[in-house]
Amino acid sequence: MSILSEAYFLYSTIMYFSPLFILIFLAALTAYGQTQERVAIINTLDDLDSISITNLTYLTDRLRETAVNVLPNERFGIMTTESIVAFLGSMENTVRVCKESSCLAELGRMVSADYVAQGRIGRFDNNLTIKVELYNVKTGNLMGSFTGGSKNISGLLAVIDEKAADLFKRMLGTSVGSKAAPSVAGGIGGVQVKGTDYKFEGEKRYLANISSDPEGASLSFNGVPDTRCTKTPCSVELGEGSVRIIAALEQYDMADTTVSIKQNNQSIRIRMKANFGVLEIKPAFSDGIGKDERWSLIINGKAASSWENRLSPNKYKVELSHRCYEDLSFDVGINRDKREVFDMASYVKLKKGGLVLNAERDGKPVSEVVFVNGVQVGETPFSGSVAVCARVEIGSGREVVDVGLRHNDKVVHTVRGSSYKPAVSTTGGNSFTDSRDGKKYRTVTIGRQTWMAENLNYNTSGSICYDNQESNCQKYGRLYNWNTAKTACPKGWHLPSKNEYGKLDDFVGGANTAGKFLKATSGWNSYGIFSKKSGDGTDNYGFSALPGGGGYSGGGFANVGYYGDWWSATENSSSYAYYRNLGYSSEFVGYNNSDKSNLFSVRCLQD
Repeated sequence: MSILSEAYFLYSTIMYFSPLFILIFLAALTAYGQTQERVAIINTLDDLDSISITNLTYLTDRLRETAVNVLPNERFGIMTTESIVAFLGSMENTVRVCKESSCLAELGRMVSADYVAQGRIGRFDNNLTIKVELYNVKTGNLMGSFTGGSKNISGLLAVIDEKAADLFKRMLGTSVGSKAAPSVAGGIGGVQVKGTDYKFEGEKRYLANISSDPEGASLSFNGVPDTRCTKTPCSVELGEGSVRIIAALEQYDMADTTVSIKQNNQSIRIRMKANFGVLEIKPAFSDGIGKDERWSLIINGKAASSWENRLSPNKYKVELSHRCYEDLSFDVGINRDKREVFDMASYVKLKKGGLVLNAERDGKPVSEVVFVNGVQVGETPFSGSVAVCARVEIGSGREVVDVGLRHNDKVVHTVRGSSYKPAVSTTGGNSFTDSRDGKKYRTVTIGRQTWMAENLNYNTSGSICYDNQESNCQKYGRLYNWNTAKTACPKGWHLPSKNEYGKLDDFVGGANTAGKFLKATSGWNSYGIFSKKSGDGTDNYGFSALPGGGGYSGGGFANVGYYGDWWSATENSSSYAYYRNLGYSSEFVGYNNSDKSNLFSVRCLQD
């Protein structure tokens, strides 16, 4: 057929069909020119190498299933694992390429995809995390991502179910494969004017101040920690818009919050919800025996130093031991926001041993009275059961006998001497002059100890008068912080230890009544609502303790006339030390610990 004949045939054919048929035919051709855009869901990676292939595959399948449900199939085609493997050669090669690829968009090009998405498993503060990213392969741009965390794989699956659909919906407003011809408008267009103002299109960033209650929580921002702001409180630069902040702190629930960043120096405070209970132990002693020695506390095999311990909800084994008492142990169940209290008073039991005590004078046995903890228990020859930490004395002079008692064992001891003399004495009326400033102090000997009978009044850095009034220094002496108190006493004298104060208490009858005998006969406030009672003591030994009160490191004073507080040389911790306390309404002598920066009185003991 000639060219002219072919042209005539085509013309005749077209004219044969109706205009409606021609429109349908052209529409079919247009539809035929449109192709599906390919979406590759790459295998989920485990940066920890601790998650099974089965679990990783399940997470990938859930991402792929979400994409199928969200994206219309007439426009998007979701590539199968088999089709991805076909491009890369094998499943092993797929895993290797996924781990080695530093650019997810490039990996999408390798499998001829238009879009590519992948999840990665990591860990943050003992929790598993997942991060899923979606890239436009043609432009290489990140279209969106989401992150989440959980203690297990099931929790990560819930994160995908919550967030993956919104991620894939971002693709519905884009088109990679569409090639529809653009319409052309008439008239003049495309005019360009040089020198137009520059418009900044980068991300705005603001400084945010992050704090938590309580402090010390670990932080991540949109699933990523920031080395400049790892623990609260801290400051960090954040991009404008919504930022997800996760805060984690031991014994507290993880806090997960999303905040809107919209101004500079924005303050963000995160309140942590406690996930612990408290075990409180009330220590006790029998007749004050061994009170200068601390009970040892073990909780689930670990030593504890506080009588109040915050513990995570669980079962615990508690063990208590002391040189002078039988060991104690108990089980306790700790529940969230609950306090369990164990009072040792009903359970303490002294360790005991056997004592056979004899006395000889000039080589001959004699009968002498025997005292145990200040109570007469018989005469020599004496035999009986005695607490291993008991104070044993003999004779009218109450000579202390160091017998070395042993737990569950018998000790035989003989006291020998040409004569018995009183082992203790109480004298007063002496004095001492401090060569540093010429101040004169009364002194008193109580038992084997010689004390200043007044509080120290040496002016040195780290000391102050109560209320900054010199008249108070003249009456009560100066107040000292602990580090100054340790070195404030003059040569030949020193700050007494807690144990040395305990010997004074023992000599005057024990801590329960020592306050009455050591307090001055005047200067202490009265107490009582309906009938006033004097807070003064009897000052039997000339110690003349006065209520000088105390001061605080940050400023301020309290309790003059009501309480006397004296530093001891015994530390409780790096920040705390023990102090001795007498009160206006009690005969009891107490020992507490306080911050070393606080200000208390000082009594010096002769070396």
